[in-house]
Amino acid sequence: MTFHEKKTIVTSITGLIITFSYLFYAIFKYNQGLPESLTLKFWAMTILTFIGIGIVGIIIAMILFNIFYSISLAIKMRLENKDITDKEIEQKIAQIVKTDTVEDEMAKLIELKSMRIGFSFAGIGFVIALFSIVLNYSPIIMINILFLSFSLGSALEGLTQLYYYRKGIRHA
Repeated sequence: MTFHEKKTIVTSITGLIITFSYLFYAIFKYNQGLPESLTLKFWAMTILTFIGIGIVGIIIAMILFNIFYSISLAIKMRLENKDITDKEIEQKIAQIVKTDTVEDEMAKLIELKSMRIGFSFAGIGFVIALFSIVLNYSPIIMINILFLSFSLGSALEGLTQLYYYRKGIRHA
């Protein structure tokens, strides 16, 4: 599995964990039936909080991913050559990370195609959210549909990237 595939898996899993955490929290708050959970301000603050948690979560996940990736490379090198020095391992890891993190034209094309799919999903969710208002549903339903469609669109984008990294892209 390539560096890009592993990175995509980590970001997608992190995003899905945060999205499902929000879903469980929202369902729990809704089932409690507290008056505060019936206000638009409460849900706006909740969504903003989860957006912040998502940003911090992705940053932490990427830091941990890069640390574990480097450690796994060092272990692999040590197993292949027991006489290798720590300095040589550091130099080789730096070289590998430098070449692995470079985005070529294929990676950029994969990113563009998967972004199109993710944005399409988010756009469809936006239209559904607008229809929810037209059909006299609560604005609370609307902002939840918006948040979930954007979150799931992002996850779909990651899964699409993973698919394209594995299967390749046909130029048609």
